[in-house]
Amino acid sequence: MANASVMALLGHRTVQHDVIPGGIPRLTAEDVAGALGMADISREAYLFGLLKYVGDKTVIHELDKLTQRAVILFGLKNKWRAPFADDDKRSMFFFLQLGRLVINELVGENICPTCNGTGVYIAKARKCSCSNGRRPMPKASMAKFCGVKPEAWKKTWHDRYTACVAEFYLWETEITTAISSKINLFQQTS
Repeated sequence: MANASVMALLGHRTVQHDVIPGGIPRLTAEDVAGALGMADISREAYLFGLLKYVGDKTVIHELDKLTQRAVILFGLKNKWRAPFADDDKRSMFFFLQLGRLVINELVGENICPTCNGTGVYIAKARKCSCSNGRRPMPKASMAKFCGVKPEAWKKTWHDRYTACVAEFYLWETEITTAISSKINLFQQTS
């Protein structure tokens, strides 16, 4: 089974309409959570999977802390300087907020509210201004959320944020690989 098909099955809200009786969920939230629990994946990927695919918001606090730590370690690896060299507490809060932005990007996928992710504005029967169904948060809003000046965000931190998103997208890949192998194994035995 292709990875895209496996990821489509992971959404516990996915409904199976192609068999009788129709309208029965293929996987429940418990099925997805159980599969994630049995997978050999990192704690961060596990919590991320619970939040994204199961909708379990009880993991947010622990995921916040682990993501903040991961952002700091990624920054150290890439020789970043703290945004506020004279204020460690403020810098720690910045990295917490940066981690939250990354999680929001990966979980929410910034669906455009005008077209609901279709890319077509139905009320006016034309292509939506977002062009692809996604509307990223404005850079000024990201800067405000993280507590830095918009100029500093545009000059330095937006590129670093994008690098963090790419790095943490590996959690998605980790989940996909582990779960697809579990589902393939299950299909071969049944």
